[in-house]
Amino acid sequence: MEVANSPFFIPELLSIRGGNPVYGSVNISGAKNAILGLMAASLLTDEPVTINNVPYISDVLEMGHIMKELGVDVRYAPQKRILYLHARKITSNVISEKAVHFRASYYLWGSLLARFVHTGEFDSLKVLMPGGCSFGGKRRTDFHEQLIKSVFNAEISEEPYNSRHYLCFSLPKNKVLGGNPVYATFKASHGATYHWMLSVAGASEIKMMYNSSMEPEISNLMMMLQQMGLRLSGNERTGLIYDGKNRGLLHGGTFYAIPDRMEAATYALLAVGTKGEIQIENINFDNCRPWFSQLYNMFESGVYYSPDKTQLNLNFRNRSDFSGVIMQMSPFPGMETDLQQIWTPILGQASSESFIADLIWPGRIAHLEQMRKFGLQTEAEQREVKVSQEMSDKVLLVKIKPSQYKAADVEGMDLRGTMGLIIMAAMTEGKSKITTPSYALRGYPNLIKNLQDLGVNISASAKGTKIDALPEYVG
Repeated sequence: MEVANSPFFIPELLSIRGGNPVYGSVNISGAKNAILGLMAASLLTDEPVTINNVPYISDVLEMGHIMKELGVDVRYAPQKRILYLHARKITSNVISEKAVHFRASYYLWGSLLARFVHTGEFDSLKVLMPGGCSFGGKRRTDFHEQLIKSVFNAEISEEPYNSRHYLCFSLPKNKVLGGNPVYATFKASHGATYHWMLSVAGASEIKMMYNSSMEPEISNLMMMLQQMGLRLSGNERTGLIYDGKNRGLLHGGTFYAIPDRMEAATYALLAVGTKGEIQIENINFDNCRPWFSQLYNMFESGVYYSPDKTQLNLNFRNRSDFSGVIMQMSPFPGMETDLQQIWTPILGQASSESFIADLIWPGRIAHLEQMRKFGLQTEAEQREVKVSQEMSDKVLLVKIKPSQYKAADVEGMDLRGTMGLIIMAAMTEGKSKITTPSYALRGYPNLIKNLQDLGVNISASAKGTKIDALPEYVG
């Protein structure tokens, strides 16, 4: 692992000579889908916040640099996985261009506005539209803007900035927030649920959220906010409730990012695809149950967990052929939409056709063109589906046929799709090249070293970009 005062290097190209089974162990880091929300929560207090089990990924560094520009004392010890944040005073109400690099920067919108309600440091916020994975098309932030209106009764305007534009949020002049007591999403959204929980820390009346997501990462943030003093309650059956009684900034403390179930699943599927043997350490078994259950049902042997359920042992060296499966991606505890791009190349090894339906993110399709270069035989289409008498949505339907893979040169398109390409390259004999691997480095800590330690013949180009290190935490 790189040391704290070294820049984070993002290569332009990965070269992989595949075809060999992986072998070894990997220690799972904190969840990428949890940590950015936990970092944003530190803005809701002027006391120090320490977060343990923090993954060493580019998103953490980018978020840390944005928060530094806002006036936050940010210090990080990647070897120890400890991040220290102290938002004693916010000195800017403009979120810089760094936010366009990843989508979850919108968590800062609600947490900053909630803070401003209590501190009066500013009465408005100006943000550039965030970036991140596009899944083949621009992802809108409409429901996040509606969330801000619902919680804060804020005015929203646009201000041109070069080829993009700022969104400008203005709190009510009379300081009476009002807004709508009920916020409901069209379908369960991890990001919207995170954003709502952070935002209501600034509300002085009861707020409720329907159709909230209750993935493990949501529970992780809820527990942190409850420990900080915010009175949240609810679950996936009742929705979320905030009692409206918060009247100031919250408390600091020491908190913990749960293990990354997506990272664990990815290494498990790498073992399947290469017919390898992997020991996966530092997991939360209950959070991994959807994908683990699928593996357990597909294979008669080779899938084991430790008595304390913090470790998986996977041995697929002698695995037999397996039949195709039908997967329906759905909110937790259903099959994870984040993993459908990782499952796709594995299912191409099946002896019969597989079928994936994804109503959660039907835009996850750009990776298939790149996977076809490896020889994946697949058909995909988006169809309209009626979800109620008044509303319809799209569903992605993917048919995956038994395929023979060959080495290929491909381009990363988004986080999980790029990781799927890396797995295909590791599975396939010959030398493959992957450009734009930066997407995978957003969510997989120490990825290149972990793969090398598992026996994957992978190398990175000397050319690339660097992200400056955060100040080192030595406490």
